[in-house]
This record gives sequence, structure tokens and C-alpha cells, in this order.
Amino acid sequence: MTQDNASPPPPTVEGLSAREVAELHYKAIFEGDRAVWVATLCERNRETAGRRGSSPDFWWDTGRRYATRYGVHYRFRQVSIEDPDYQKIFFDRLNADGSRRGRPVPIHMVLEGDTWGVKTASY
Repeated sequence: MTQDNASPPPPTVEGLSAREVAELHYKAIFEGDRAVWVATLCERNRETAGRRGSSPDFWWDTGRRYATRYGVHYRFRQVSIEDPDYQKIFFDRLNADGSRRGRPVPIHMVLEGDTWGVKTASY
């Protein structure tokens, strides 16, 4: 008898739209789910996400700080630019009570093959 010690497969965002990946990105930040959050990044950002001081590392720390200190979460606002392989999407940044916190923030999405990923994000 063999024991299956295989870890679960990494989360995937295949088949999701740019907006769905962006929404999942912000949801994962709020929930503290780093594995899902990393899965939403474009390939280059996934490769550097584990490096201390990298842009994705900074994004994670910043996003988690807003979520844990202030209960900040994000709500889709609009797609600003929509090209076949790039989208700029804005989200409202909301306090725990649902009130707006500053101006809407952009997230830049790129299509790599058939999969959308986060190129840059704001928190």
C-alpha cells in the first residue's frame, strides 16, 4: 500500500477573463491566500514573487497591510482600456464599512497564451 503525499496542484486561473482574474487577485489579498494571489500574476511576476524586495513581494505586503489594518477590500468599477492582449481595469478601494478609500486604483492585465495575468497592481 502506498501513501499519497502529493501536495495539491497549484491554483490556476486558466479560462478566466481578465476581470475575473483581477477580482480573484484582490479577493486573495483580502483573504490572505498567497497561493491563489501568486497564480493571478503574469509569468514574470510569478517567478519573482518569492524574492524579498521584488515588486510582487512589495505588492503582497502592501495589500495585506491595507486588508489587515483597515479591512480594505476592492470592488470592480470599470474597464478603462481593452485590447486583445492588455486590459487596464479600475477598482474602488473600500474600507471595512464599505465607504470609499481614496480614488479608484488600476490593475494592468496581460494575456499570455490563453491566460490573463497581473502585470502591475495598485492597492
